[in-house]
Amino acid sequence: MQIPLSSLPPSRERTGAAGHAPSPLTEAGRRWVDEFVMRPHEGTNRDGAVCPFVESAMKAQTFLLEEWEVDPDTDAEGLVEVARRMADAFENTDWEGRNRFLHTLVLVLSGLPEERYRLLDEAHRLVKPELVDRGLMLAQFHPHCDERAARNPDFQVARAPVPMLAMRRMALHDVLFLDSDPEWFAAYEQRYGKRHEQGAVADPLFAETFATARDRWNEA
Repeated sequence: MQIPLSSLPPSRERTGAAGHAPSPLTEAGRRWVDEFVMRPHEGTNRDGAVCPFVESAMKAQTFLLEEWEVDPDTDAEGLVEVARRMADAFENTDWEGRNRFLHTLVLVLSGLPEERYRLLDEAHRLVKPELVDRGLMLAQFHPHCDERAARNPDFQVARAPVPMLAMRRMALHDVLFLDSDPEWFAAYEQRYGKRHEQGAVADPLFAETFATARDRWNEA
């Protein structure tokens, strides 16, 4: 699996490349994935790991964790550009395996000072519409992130020890994250509407969320 070098920031050394040991920042990100993301947590209000796809992605060798360096003075728009380059890299990576829904790219962002971590939240808000239109989902993580679990609004699920971005393709369960905006929902409905119409969605929360959103935005 190879990420295209043309997509990488010019000052960045490739994590895990020959002669380059992972940095402490990247090691902290890996530990968080191993010790939190891949394990069950009562705060999710469901069985299984916090993210049920990571273990499968790792087994399929389609989980890629990279360290990208950003300018310490970058603003929200600069981080939007990072997300766009990330999307280009994601779509042009020579992925292993046949299951494209397990393709996962995680970036640990070095160089970003802690007082700018919250800019990741603003960048996520700004870039989400265009990524969703491309069929991609982006999540941001940092020590102060206030994103909540889909089934438990009291659980701050995205609090990681280091600033990170994670990207994958839109999946069936993403109706839980795309129902609140008509354009987001339209992108989801285009891809998964027929499965809901055919009654092929087993999880009642997904089905109910879809039906409620479709009624809401059809009436708007």
